[in-house]
Amino acid sequence: MYSVLFIKTAAASKTWTVDADGSGDYMTIQQAIDDMRTLAGDTILVRSGTYYEHLVVDKRLSIIGEHRSNTIIHGGGYGSVVTITASNVTLKEFTIQKGEEGVALLSNGNNVTDNILTYNSAGVLLDTDSEENLIFGNSISFSSTSGIYGDRCGQNTIANNAIFSSSWHGIFLYASDPCVLNGNLILSNKEGLFIRYSSNNTVAENFVSDNDIGIHIYSDEDPLRPSGLAKHNLIRNNTARNNSFGILIRHLGETAEFARNEICENSIEYNNLGLNISGSTGNLLYNNNFINNSKQVSIYESSNNTWDGGYYAGGNYWSDHNSADVFWGCYQNKTGSDGIVDLPYEVSSNPVEEDRYPFVHENEWLAVPEINIISPSNGTYRLNSFPLVFTINKPVWKSCSLDGQPNVTVVENFMLQNLSVGVHNMTVYVNDALGNEASSKTVFTITFLGDLSLDGTVNIIDISIVAYSFGHSLGSEKWNPEADLNNDYTINIVDVAMVATEYGNTIITEG
Repeated sequence: MYSVLFIKTAAASKTWTVDADGSGDYMTIQQAIDDMRTLAGDTILVRSGTYYEHLVVDKRLSIIGEHRSNTIIHGGGYGSVVTITASNVTLKEFTIQKGEEGVALLSNGNNVTDNILTYNSAGVLLDTDSEENLIFGNSISFSSTSGIYGDRCGQNTIANNAIFSSSWHGIFLYASDPCVLNGNLILSNKEGLFIRYSSNNTVAENFVSDNDIGIHIYSDEDPLRPSGLAKHNLIRNNTARNNSFGILIRHLGETAEFARNEICENSIEYNNLGLNISGSTGNLLYNNNFINNSKQVSIYESSNNTWDGGYYAGGNYWSDHNSADVFWGCYQNKTGSDGIVDLPYEVSSNPVEEDRYPFVHENEWLAVPEINIISPSNGTYRLNSFPLVFTINKPVWKSCSLDGQPNVTVVENFMLQNLSVGVHNMTVYVNDALGNEASSKTVFTITFLGDLSLDGTVNIIDISIVAYSFGHSLGSEKWNPEADLNNDYTINIVDVAMVATEYGNTIITEG
């Protein structure tokens, strides 16, 4: 029996140009999209100019503007300026303005069970699932509904866009997951970033300001969408500033299921209300800065929210919490500061919720641990065993390495024992619970017991030091504890003999 393997080689992708003055391959962007010559994987490069169009992108293409500031797609005040129904589309470096939506990522709802295939007018099978698209580096403004609207789409990345002056939403995700919304500037919209019925999305490093609501995570019990909770969304390292509501997490209905949205490392500042949680339970909120909001937090019909990550990770910074930091430890009962306020911060009295480990300063969780090695210091020692002693300014995991050997964990009363004569390098490493690392190094020398002058050689100088104190005991003005090598509190012939035994020994260093 023979089998035949057919290999289909994909055609090399091409770049097509669009220029309104007729000097490119096409005069309009939609012509380039629709032409059968442009195949999936091709790039459409759009020259600077203003294009009064409403685009429908129904195949995998990269559509790139020559420069965002002067490559403009103008919607004329109606409709979606750019509608994407295909997957793996890249749209970047455009100014998109004056539409109902600036960019719409739509799923036509066609799936295997529908038994429906969609073709364009040329008979080409279309991809009708808007997934794994990249909307990057665009300026989207003056939309009458949403700057970017995603409806039942997934795995899209919306990054580094400037979205402003939309009459309703800057970005609106409806029943879409998982998507990444990263590094966007979202200004002066009714709602900056609205996530509805959408789970497992990552919202990170966005600057959201001067909106009625900065970031809004919302769900209700819509009979058309059972299990419609917005949950397991990661809201991280965003700035929500000068909004009426900085962040709003809201669920309308009776579902008791935990939402488990994670809100961490955000700066929530100068809003009328910093954070509002309404009808949403079981969210995790820690390592955020709550700075000078008229009201920091409001909680309504919500419970079981967690406001810290435990002692090592800590809680949040609250600008209105000014208690002292004179203790440390998970019970804040050991003398010494750790950057965590000694008293919890009461987030809500009904229900009772508190931040057990509020920080003293903004972004304290990002502070690199500080290490001060006390022993051994940079110097020369005649003893070959002594304790490793150092101080740190926050809870950490500790380890050390001597002379480049593998790291060993440091516990209390850690001893350096039976060190050989010569130069040694000791490095102390610390890691805190949030991944901040630090290290400190000391170089010290172990010399011979008889090297009383600590010059690395046992010679006549050391003999003379013993001789000067010879015959004297503890209490005498001439008694020298360094010359009492056998620790019998008397300088005698035994001490002389011990120095004489090592006479002529010299520390040999490399180089």
